[in-house]
Amino acid sequence: MRLFETFTRTEHRSKNRSEPTFDYYNLSARPAVCALREILERWFSRFPEEEKKNLRGRLRSPRESNSQGAFFELYIHELFSCLGFDLHAHPTIHGASTHPDFLASGCGVGQFYIEARLAGLPSEQEQSADARAAVVYDAINTIHSPNFFLRLDIRGAPNTPPPTRKLREDLTKWLSHLNADEVPQLGSDDSAAPSFHWQHAGWNLMFTPIPKSAGLRSKPGVRPIGIEVPEGGWFAADVEIKQAVETKADKYGDLGQSLMVAVNYVGMHCDNIDVMNALYGQESTIVSFADDGGFTQRDQRKPNGLWFGQKGPRNPGVSGVMIASGLNPMNMGIVTPELFHNPWANHPLAPSTWQLPQCVADLEARRVEHLSGSQAGTVLGIPSPWPIPD
Repeated sequence: MRLFETFTRTEHRSKNRSEPTFDYYNLSARPAVCALREILERWFSRFPEEEKKNLRGRLRSPRESNSQGAFFELYIHELFSCLGFDLHAHPTIHGASTHPDFLASGCGVGQFYIEARLAGLPSEQEQSADARAAVVYDAINTIHSPNFFLRLDIRGAPNTPPPTRKLREDLTKWLSHLNADEVPQLGSDDSAAPSFHWQHAGWNLMFTPIPKSAGLRSKPGVRPIGIEVPEGGWFAADVEIKQAVETKADKYGDLGQSLMVAVNYVGMHCDNIDVMNALYGQESTIVSFADDGGFTQRDQRKPNGLWFGQKGPRNPGVSGVMIASGLNPMNMGIVTPELFHNPWANHPLAPSTWQLPQCVADLEARRVEHLSGSQAGTVLGIPSPWPIPD
């Protein structure tokens, strides 16, 4: 069974926004995608035979969350295999009707379970709005704009399918009346730059022309949208990571062995601060006022972390959380997950046996230490640079 189809590919274009990612990978003849396809096909060939049909169906799903989840599962299987572990997919747990993703063994650590999760996925409503917006972006990128790129400022989201034909016509007409030699470059005098405003069902777009350089004017195959400025929002990566792990923390009861939860955060932003807030509790500042009007302040964490709550340590069944930020096939050569050990775990994982970057807590010193390790791209044998230049 193969993951991708075999045929002569001729498409060298970029991916369309509304196009399912797998469909693009299956179709494209770009060198970077060809190399990616070969690697994923090789990983798929090594996946457990009895699990291939299910995984293939999810990888090829037009629903991005299904495809992303299946890719992460494939990635985990290959990564741990390359690290020297033997993996058994979906092992049976006594008294449970569901199964963890993997049971790993070897490398001198005995056995431990692995669960793979995504965090930061958009809601159903957001996914629907994004799909409607993607159709519009693809339509805009088909207009004839020989002299201008477009900066696109975005506010809100479309509640119903927008009339793309009318937008294309109005935008093309507006651009045709502009002189590229008279429009100021972005940043030189933005207040003097012309703009085109368009709105539909709660969605507001503002287009600002950016004159192309002389060498790019009238050049075919150059997409008009040059810059997108989305509306600012509140990112709760720590909350989403915590929720993703908690769904697995007590799912099987006491497994009697270590449990590692691998999380790929696919939202807009996630850094070490978000991870530490999720695990140990959100950072806060306590201010105490004195009678003389003075005050003191101290920093501490709220007791709302995955590993520490109101009553002290919690979720001791989770031995560690391995977190990747925005991992996907196009950056898998440069993104390396980090393992965060639970200092209160019932069944700890030994840091000395882990080859990738990890974070270990020293409870007595009340600090954590980030330990360097091998890069995942090196372990996986992914070419450098990655992606391969076109």
